[in-house]
Amino acid sequence: SVVYNKAAMAVDTHVFRVANRIGLTTNSKNPLTTEKELIKYIPAELVPIAHHWLILHGRYVCQARTPKCEECGLQLMCEDYMKKHGVRDEEDFQEQK
Repeated sequence: SVVYNKAAMAVDTHVFRVANRIGLTTNSKNPLTTEKELIKYIPAELVPIAHHWLILHGRYVCQARTPKCEECGLQLMCEDYMKKHGVRDEEDFQEQK
């Protein structure tokens, strides 16, 4: 989304959840803070597509009540997955596979 010729990211429930779970934000407490953090780190030309990626990932993989962690390609990046499964690094991750 573009507002006033600036990249903007509408933060819905999916974007908020995924950004916090995988560590794209520092446990932001509200959508505005989440948007500001995401915009700071995602290149402006990628914001529109990144927005859709986050929504789709939240809808179909990183679901609110029953995340499909075993199907997720972001396990090694996901702080939530690593905490839940006792993974500290890539070596731990490979041992679990």
